[in-house]
Amino acid sequence: MFHTPWAYEYAQLYRQSCRYDLLKWKPDTSVATKTRETPEILIYPRDEVIEGEENTLICFINHFFPPSINIKWTKNDVEVTMEDAFKKCLPNPDGTYHVLSNLNFVPKEGDIYGCTVEHASLEKPQTRFWETDTDETNIGPDVICGLGLSLGLLGVAAGTFFFVKGNEYQGFLVTQ
Repeated sequence: MFHTPWAYEYAQLYRQSCRYDLLKWKPDTSVATKTRETPEILIYPRDEVIEGEENTLICFINHFFPPSINIKWTKNDVEVTMEDAFKKCLPNPDGTYHVLSNLNFVPKEGDIYGCTVEHASLEKPQTRFWETDTDETNIGPDVICGLGLSLGLLGVAAGTFFFVKGNEYQGFLVTQ
């Protein structure tokens, strides 16, 4: 260990300085008078949902107070995870809080996922649901692109045809 002869006096000096600083600060009473705010809940997938490929569901809970909140995830009415989100709560500028909760999943057609929130401002827990809706193939953009390309090529061919015929007609008029 290490011993410094002036360490005790140094600690005493800073102890008194800390006490003086504490007397200057006013206690924050806004927390005691702040009313409870009901959370807003939104659930959505991180990426485009493709059946059989891993994805992440996000439950965004916003504008709630106090910051103590519990989140449960369900799949087809069976609980899959529960988390205490208090460690993840982040403050909003208005004095409320927000939190993001994630659930990794592999989507299958017909699965229903739920994000349940328990909070002091709610009489009973609130749940938001998200249902797997995968599109096997979406050919709409491909059809429009193919149609546009075909019309473009047809226009080029028609323009070339009329250009050649126009030059032949000009040549016919000059020779006569």
